[in-house]
Amino acid sequence: DPLKVENITTNTGEDDALLSLDNFTEEELKEFGDGKDGNRILISLFGRIYDVTAGSKFYGPKGKYGHFAGRDVTEALSKACLQEKCLGVKEIYDFSEKEVAEGKRWISFFELHDKYSLVGKLDDGISIDTLMNSLIEEELKD
Repeated sequence: DPLKVENITTNTGEDDALLSLDNFTEEELKEFGDGKDGNRILISLFGRIYDVTAGSKFYGPKGKYGHFAGRDVTEALSKACLQEKCLGVKEIYDFSEKEVAEGKRWISFFELHDKYSLVGKLDDGISIDTLMNSLIEEELKD
């Protein structure tokens, strides 16, 4: 059939890849990503969920970052804050340029790590794009 379209490929970018990932709520992330009872160790950064089970030495129950398991760590990593108050999804993030740059550095770390993989996205997480847009809009107001 001459009208039949075959072998057409589209330029699948990062956004398309994110659309095909599993969605998690913050509660589901904590329930299924805490590393306990055979669960994987999952963390969220700027709305992206990474499986860091291979790094259980760091993110497992006895690891320095064990309290990160099953949590959103956007503020914790961007601000180098290991306190409980820096974990979880926030309504508003108040990041300096330096903290945004640090957050981007951590995204690169997890994206390029050979043992950690992007496995989902957080429904109620803030994306780096959303954060950058809000920072730009804020600057334009001044």
